Amino acid sequence: MKNRKIILGSLMLFVSSTFGVLMLLSFLSHPVTQLTILSGSKNATQYRFVEDIVTIAGPTLDFKIVNKETRGVASNFAELSDPKSPHKLAIIQADFLYYMQAQDMRLKTEKTKNLKVVLPLGDQQIHLVTKASNGYTGLRDLNNKNVAIGSEEQGTFRTAMLIRERSKVEWSPMNTHLDDCLGALSLSKINAFFIVSSAPIKQLDLNPQSMVDKLVLIPLEDFNDWAKYYKRDTIYKSDYKWLDQDIPTYGVPTLLVVNESKLTEEERISVGKLKTAIETSYVDLKAKGHPEWKKVNLTEWSESDWPAFK
Repeated sequence: MKNRKIILGSLMLFVSSTFGVLMLLSFLSHPVTQLTILSGSKNATQYRFVEDIVTIAGPTLDFKIVNKETRGVASNFAELSDPKSPHKLAIIQADFLYYMQAQDMRLKTEKTKNLKVVLPLGDQQIHLVTKASNGYTGLRDLNNKNVAIGSEEQGTFRTAMLIRERSKVEWSPMNTHLDDCLGALSLSKINAFFIVSSAPIKQLDLNPQSMVDKLVLIPLEDFNDWAKYYKRDTIYKSDYKWLDQDIPTYGVPTLLVVNESKLTEEERISVGKLKTAIETSYVDLKAKGHPEWKKVNLTEWSESDWPAFK
């Protein structure tokens, strides 16, 4: 009987050891070959930011970074939070993240539970565009006006709807795609439109001599505490040829976010390497990347704002 126990114990130890060796070999034979980052449309700042990461920080890594074009921040969040989706990294605006956290609390869901901030990637400025002939001088002038806010998949949509709700200015939100806003404004189908993106925005890089009715930006000032979750910012006269002066506005923090629950141990290590690569390439990113990199502070994110990836 004693010998049987010894033999059985030896067999179990052998099986356990063999399984451990197989697992180790499996780990070593399946290194991470690429990480995909969900960014945004090719016209969006976040797409350019990820493209800069691919071309400037990417060559220092032992795996490939893939910049995946998407429909916008809502699409990014849906893919990131869906346990059935393979995507693990995405660019998300901070106000959208907070909004979805509030939805989790209200609906008793857990879509934001495992999301962690890898790095902050600067702020995107809130642009509120109209025609000079409208004579608008502030947000209150939009009461009962038609205002385009993009599609539901874009971060601009959620930011604009949050501003409308908090400011109590009752404009009529129009789901005009951002690519069509200039034409709709010219034809007076809308009175103004929002774009949330880092200045200068390619779609707004227009020659004032080509304008029949000059474009202007409406200055944004806080009232009814609508801007308490945003940062004071400025769109500078030098950003657009048609601007006559600096315009006060607010910035929306943009974040590189990971769903921690989807990561294997080797993927966790690779995300750490990506974070380090961006930090060590920061000088080159500022020199060669999108102009907004010059304003990025990679160390400004606080655990009190949202849990960080470690």
